[in-house]
Amino acid sequence: MGNEKGRKMPGEKLILLTAPFSMSVALGLIYLAVPLFAINLGASALALGGLGFASALCYVILTPIFGKLVDRIGYRYLLLFGALTYFLSSLALSLSSKIYQLFLFIAFVGIAEAMFWPSFEVWLTQMRMRESLLKRVSFFNISWCLGLGIGSLIAGILFEAYSHLPFYFASFLSLATIFLIVGKLRKKKRDALSTDSGGKRIENNSSLDSSSSGQNAPFYLYIGWVANFANYFCIGMIRYLFPKLSIHIGIKPSIIGVLLFTVAFFQTVAFYMLGKTERWHYKGTPLILSQLLVIFGLVLIFLGSTVISFLIAFMFIGLGGGLVYFSSIFYSLNNLEGKGQKSGIHEAVLGTGLLLGSLVGGAIAEAFTLRSPYVLAIFVIGAAICVETLLIKNRKKVWDKS
Repeated sequence: MGNEKGRKMPGEKLILLTAPFSMSVALGLIYLAVPLFAINLGASALALGGLGFASALCYVILTPIFGKLVDRIGYRYLLLFGALTYFLSSLALSLSSKIYQLFLFIAFVGIAEAMFWPSFEVWLTQMRMRESLLKRVSFFNISWCLGLGIGSLIAGILFEAYSHLPFYFASFLSLATIFLIVGKLRKKKRDALSTDSGGKRIENNSSLDSSSSGQNAPFYLYIGWVANFANYFCIGMIRYLFPKLSIHIGIKPSIIGVLLFTVAFFQTVAFYMLGKTERWHYKGTPLILSQLLVIFGLVLIFLGSTVISFLIAFMFIGLGGGLVYFSSIFYSLNNLEGKGQKSGIHEAVLGTGLLLGSLVGGAIAEAFTLRSPYVLAIFVIGAAICVETLLIKNRKKVWDKS
């Protein structure tokens, strides 16, 4: 029995590292291949923004619902249904030949995300591991972010060889993830400790509220959500509109994949460093400074025309966005109750940023130039910084009234 228990912890860690990674590789393939394929079909900037809107709309509407459902029925079923929907939607995308089909099936990708990610985030808080919540979230962030970057990297290469190859590969990875999760969950059925109750308790979680300073913990949760919304407003523009700008100035799909990989790689670097320290917890200054890095990157995209300038821009966007995302998800999960609901809201907030960034950015690019959306993104992040600064200065008054 002792040996069996010793084998369970490496198994939990393995699933924490591999499942988000493989699913995010599939997402990275889809995120780049869909706009590139749509461009080949003659899609306008507005249509590209609409593709991002279709996916994000389903994501935004459903993540709070599914997140709350996880708290009631557990993560198992939604996790598996989400992975299955990933597989079916990526398979359907591989069979698409019309723009309207891309709209339909990218929407199902958003539904899959709404089921899968809040469920997995709750699971990671309940895994029986020696690592604290901070370490688990760091492992999770590194896993999905590196996978997303690698997916973008190989998507450009595969797309140049054959436009449907990224979708075939995404289908294979989604199916492999289903078998991986099913295998782990079948073993967990024999565990005496149930993890399906929604998480009234977290084991081995030394980070839980350790630096929250009492009532400041939920307050900084809201600040993290504001920052994450603005950050993903920027990401939505980059994900669906930057490929058109790149192709317009003569950059090949394979190089676009390298550039998007740069964002994910430096975001992964940020996740690794943030997982090593708690000094940034529940502090406004690091969050605001990280958003200034993102603004600097957006300025470089607006002004630049070379691969090197874009590479540097995405380095800053990845580093700055890393702290913003980590703050939002860590503050969402660093609670004793309602982790499913809070993780669902976290995902819905970033999904709203993706939705508005891609749609509004596409409309502005269609009306003006392909660079003009990044000026709007700068103003949105600047406005978010102003809101966060005012909230931080007045937090005592806000909580006295609540």
